[in-house]
Amino acid sequence: MATTQRNEPIIIIGGGTFGVTTAYHLSKQGYTNVTVLDRFPVPSLEAAGNDINKVIRTEYPEPLYTKLASDARDLWRDVNGLFAGLYHPSGWIIGATDRSTPFVEASARSAKALGVEPPQLISTEEIHKKWPPMNGDFKGWKSYWSPNAAWVNAREGIVRMAREAQRGGVRYISGDAGHAKQLLYDENQVCIGVKSADGTTYYGGQIVLAAGAAAGSLLDLKGQIVAKGHTVGHIQLTPEEVEKYKDMPILDHLEGGILFPPQEDGIMKVGAIHFVTNFARSLNGKSLPRYRSDNPQDGIPDIIEARLRKWMETCVPEIAHREWVETRICWDGDMPDYHFLITPHPTHKNLKIAIGGSAHGFKFLPVLGKYIVQMMEGRLDPEVAEKWKWRPGTKLADYETNPHPETPEDLNDMPGWGTIKSTL
Repeated sequence: MATTQRNEPIIIIGGGTFGVTTAYHLSKQGYTNVTVLDRFPVPSLEAAGNDINKVIRTEYPEPLYTKLASDARDLWRDVNGLFAGLYHPSGWIIGATDRSTPFVEASARSAKALGVEPPQLISTEEIHKKWPPMNGDFKGWKSYWSPNAAWVNAREGIVRMAREAQRGGVRYISGDAGHAKQLLYDENQVCIGVKSADGTTYYGGQIVLAAGAAAGSLLDLKGQIVAKGHTVGHIQLTPEEVEKYKDMPILDHLEGGILFPPQEDGIMKVGAIHFVTNFARSLNGKSLPRYRSDNPQDGIPDIIEARLRKWMETCVPEIAHREWVETRICWDGDMPDYHFLITPHPTHKNLKIAIGGSAHGFKFLPVLGKYIVQMMEGRLDPEVAEKWKWRPGTKLADYETNPHPETPEDLNDMPGWGTIKSTL
């Protein structure tokens, strides 16, 4: 896209991580006619990035993501930058077993090659000594310690970036007018616009599909994206418990679960690694999100909650069975090879794709939009473009590149989860 075309209308579908970083970087590079469509106002209610916290880490077996994560981390922790105050350096303990150990070992090799400090083995005795509240037996853990990880206030990061984009002239439209329901094409199958739930149509020279897990409701993605749900629960600690647990690291067992240090308000987030899909009969063979906003009666699957509680017994038994104050299934669009899908559509001219967060995309929020804009302008590095290209039939990642090797289970096979109200 030439400089002289920077007033050409651009429509971004989706105000989550990929959409907001694209809007922000377009505005910073002088684009003056950018519109973001989302069913919900900022921060988009069901976006995977709209969460109380997310992990910021640099451990990757793929050098591309190690570099991107390192670059993003520099911006997250800039005390004078857009995200000032959101970065909490806690370090993390990575738990692995036979299936997930290759990922950690490959990540360590990548870190060394790029001059980043790799994770180091740590014994259960050392964990108990350094962090006494984490007094479980850590059964099934092969533990690695890395001081490089942190957590950030994810929701506030989304909000700040969106507000900065708006100050740069980006327009946000929400409600039925922003709820994209149909892509529009001309007689040559060029993508020319979007039709929303209330019938409003928007036309643009570039249409960016950044709808995350819901993208398959608007475009045939040829099986590349599978919507997967990540079960999350919040527990409320007392002030005394906050003081007790506040210095703990993030705990991430790659086959069990993930536990964050408590926030100032005493909320501790726990996430399951056992993912779910939603191949409902009404969704034409696709896994698409089952959002809480459409199914307010939904809780979380009992079978996954039981596993999560049992896992917590291995590391923080004292709080393993505390009542949830909130639960959620957080939906993201997963690619089988763990790489993103950031590419022009192969047949629909002017349609650009920016999806496939695969449960690890949020940490790149500060920098990812720069690469998406490069893709839109046709100047993305060829080696990166090759990894992020349109690629139906891509095989599953091997253990060295997939940190979570557990096979997802489908909600429709679980008691009480066989029906869906879909408004996608």
